[in-house]
Parts: sequence; C-alpha cells; structure tokens
Amino acid sequence: MGFNTVNLNTIKQGYNQKWGIDYNETFSPVVRHTTLRLLLALAVQLDFKTCHLDVKTAFLNGELEETIYMEKPDSFECSKVDKNKVLKLNKAIYGLKQSSRARHKKVDNVMLSNGYKKSKIEPCLYTKIVNELRTIVTLYVDDFFIFSNDEKEMILLKEILSGKFKIKELGEIKQCLSMTVNHDKVNNVITLSQASYIDQLLHKFYMTECKASDTPMEAKLNIVKKESQISDNPYQQLIGSLMYLADLTRPDIAYSVGYLSQFNNCHNSEHWYYAKRVLRYLKGSKNVGLKYCKDGNVDIQGYVDSDWGSNSVDRKSYSGFCFMLSGSVISWGCRKQKTVALSSTEAEYMALTEGCREAVYLKNLQNEITKRLYTIVLYNDNQGAKKLSANPMFHNRTKHIDIRYHYCREVICNKIVKVDYLPTDDMPADMFTKSLVLVKHRKFMNMMGIVNVL
Repeated sequence: MGFNTVNLNTIKQGYNQKWGIDYNETFSPVVRHTTLRLLLALAVQLDFKTCHLDVKTAFLNGELEETIYMEKPDSFECSKVDKNKVLKLNKAIYGLKQSSRARHKKVDNVMLSNGYKKSKIEPCLYTKIVNELRTIVTLYVDDFFIFSNDEKEMILLKEILSGKFKIKELGEIKQCLSMTVNHDKVNNVITLSQASYIDQLLHKFYMTECKASDTPMEAKLNIVKKESQISDNPYQQLIGSLMYLADLTRPDIAYSVGYLSQFNNCHNSEHWYYAKRVLRYLKGSKNVGLKYCKDGNVDIQGYVDSDWGSNSVDRKSYSGFCFMLSGSVISWGCRKQKTVALSSTEAEYMALTEGCREAVYLKNLQNEITKRLYTIVLYNDNQGAKKLSANPMFHNRTKHIDIRYHYCREVICNKIVKVDYLPTDDMPADMFTKSLVLVKHRKFMNMMGIVNVL
C-alpha cells in the first residue's frame, strides 16, 4: 500500500500544504505543441509508426520526497488503522501540490534507466537511436506519444511502461489535445484538425446557426482601446478558447486572435462583435487543418515578415514568422514588437531576430532526432533588413536598436541560419502581421498547407 500509519497530534492535509515544509517544487513540463507537430511531420518523411499510450491514475505513481500526513478518508476501512491515527503517504495522490512533479520524475527515471536519452531542448522528449533505428517518446501529462521505425523497441518499451504503470494502449495516434490526427497510409499523409473543438465553441457561445464569414477579420481594421469600458460579454473566455485553437492547428486566425487579445481588460460591444466574427469564420472553415505529405525533403524552411507601424494607436509593428516541413507549417508566431520601429527595415530586422530564435530551437531539436546538420533558410521580404543582418558594423542609423535584436547577426555568421529574399506577394508570413483581403488570405493558407482535410 502507498501509506503507513503513525500517531500524531498535528495533521497536514493537501489543501493546506505549506511551501518549504510540505512541498518545494510543483512545476511539471509537458511537450510543446510545436514539438508534437515537428514529430508528426517527420513521421511522414521517415516512415515512423505512431503509438498512443494512456496512463491510468497517473498522479498516483509519483514517489514523495517530503513527509506528508493525511486524515483517514471516511470510506476507508482497515483493521490496522484506528480513529486516533493518521496516514503517512509514501506515494503521491490527487490533490497534493507536488503530485504532477513527482509523477514526471518517476517517468524520467524509468526512461533514463532503460537507455533513453533526455532531450536538452525539450524536457518531455526522450530518444533512443541505434544506427538508423529511432524511437522517440514524448509526454503530455498522462499521455505517451511514441514515434518509431523500430518495431522491436516499440514492443519492448510498451512492456517496460506496462510494468511500471497501469497503461491503456490506444493504438496509433488518432485523438490528442483535442486534435483529430488522421493517417492516410496509402498516400503517406498525416492531417491535423479540430472540427469537434470548433463545434463545441460554436455551441458554447450560441453561434451554431450563425452566418459564415470568409475571413477572420476585416482588412486594415483598427479598433480604439477604451480603458473605461468593460462589457458583460464572456470576451476573455472566447479569446482564451480561440488562442488554444490558433496555437494548435489554426495559424490562419493567429493574427486576429492576438490582435483582439489586447482588449481583454477594456472590451465593449464592438470588440465582442469582432471576436464573434472569428467564430463565424470558423463556422465556414471548421474542416480546415494542417496536411503533412512526404516530399523527400527533411529540411525546415522559415518565413518572417513585419508590418511597419500598422497600429494607429501606439505605432508599434507586428512580427510574424512560420516554419514549414513536409508541406505544412510546424511552427508559427505573431507578436507585437516591444519598441516603436523608426523604419520598415528596422521593423523587419527585429522580426528577423524573432525568426532566428525559433530557427535555432527547431534546428537543435531536429538534430537530436535525425542527427542531421544543415543551415535553415529563412526568407524575408526586405533587402535592407537582409543587409543589416549580415553587416557586423554599427552605424548612426542602427545604434539605437536594442542589442538583443543583433542576435540574428551571430546566428547568420555561424551559418545556423541563412537569410534569403522573397517578394512580399509570395511571403506567407504576411498573414501573421495584418488582416488580409480574401484572395491573399486563401493564397497564403494554401502555401502553408492549411487546407480542407475532412
């Protein structure tokens, strides 16, 4: 059993634990969404089989380092425990603040003791590589996602995990994190979509019968921020739900949701109207998702763009980037720049730095899995920014730029990233910097492999 009994006058319970006495660290990592998409894209290229394992009562597997006592539950019956005694926990239970961390440590120990190597980039990713045989394991709370071209190792791993945890095998990955994962083995295609999640959102916000919209936001839309106005509409709930969707499988709404999230603490009926417009767009495109195809190219390509001073309120620019593999996006980002850029070149240069940071992360992560070293090509549509990123000299026009934005020069000098020019009309990252008209919106969606998958 996971406890023993002691006589005590003081009882410590889960809901009144004190930091430094009953627990210390509580943080437990989960696999990043970008990492999971990268693995699914690589699975197509490298012919990995996938497997989904679910751990039953995951938090009961952690072993406690602290001394924790609890009262005997009313429904608990044991002849060895009387009413004057309490229970000392040897293992974690649900309700303890450190249960998640203890569970992760247990998994970590099991994987490392069986020959797996922990990623330096992704704390929830473990690899075992023998010649050309690769097995990659990722963890998201109580779910194991396994990618492998070594059938024997996959069977052995299942046996090892079953011996340590109560495991339910769910077969190949089909449903995870509210995503539907579809494997077309005939055409060697994997698609990701969230149609069910969108249906739930439409039902939750009473938009199931709404009229569909062609784009998530009007082109060149500028909304005034009114600090004193806060409506009773569930604006923050909707934005939070949309952000999860935009981060997982729908990069086409990333800019719209990021823009509208600025008004979480000062929203009115106008903001609510534009937030519902995103739902109307999703109503007409709920079957859209990401499509990864085998094309023989395992090199990641990046695109980065900026929209200079488009916000009429604070004149700050937006940075946008996306990275593609197997014909679709695996990573993307849309962020307002922290300082006002004095020129389009400066805005593009700051966006280029954001893209370089993501490129380094993806390059290192892919190298751990494939052992392949190459220079990631990062496209931008500003010749001035390209020249500035390659120029090691500071001069009067750039001396005011924050030093952290010059990080991209070091990355380019070390040949980790190569910057190439791409015309604006062919720049898919433009979608992450502004709201677009319908023709451009659909063009860039197709370029990024965001298509109808159902």
